[in-house]
Amino acid sequence: MIIEKKIKNYTVFVKKDGEKYIEIFKDFLSYNHQVIKVFRNIEDTKVVLINTDYGKYILKVFSPKVKNTERFFKSLVKGDYYEKLFHQTDRVRREGFAALNDFYLLAEIKTLRYVKTYVMIIEYIEGIELVDMPEISDEVRGKIKQSIY
Repeated sequence: MIIEKKIKNYTVFVKKDGEKYIEIFKDFLSYNHQVIKVFRNIEDTKVVLINTDYGKYILKVFSPKVKNTERFFKSLVKGDYYEKLFHQTDRVRREGFAALNDFYLLAEIKTLRYVKTYVMIIEYIEGIELVDMPEISDEVRGKIKQSIY
């Protein structure tokens, strides 16, 4: 079950029993979070690994800067992509399907159905990233292929 809340000027979607994610989000809003690693830092997208009282999480802030008029009209017709993704992820998990990288919280600054800014809290899985490997071995490639099919 998804709960929708209003926090400051954000519409926040969180799974039932997700109060800790709301606390993490509020810490983010008050700049009370420790960044461990920056994965992406470009004009419209920031993705960081943060340390919280509840462990490590991925925090993604996405604020698109291009094609705003197109995105506005598209949102009126199709709705909000990330909100739909959040609901669909919750639905398939309730139906018993398991997957990695759970999506715990979605916060949005909205005008009608158009979203100006997204904030997401996503599961972090410990391990070595592919980008940090000097060479990707055949064994790792095999594991990746096996996990996809």
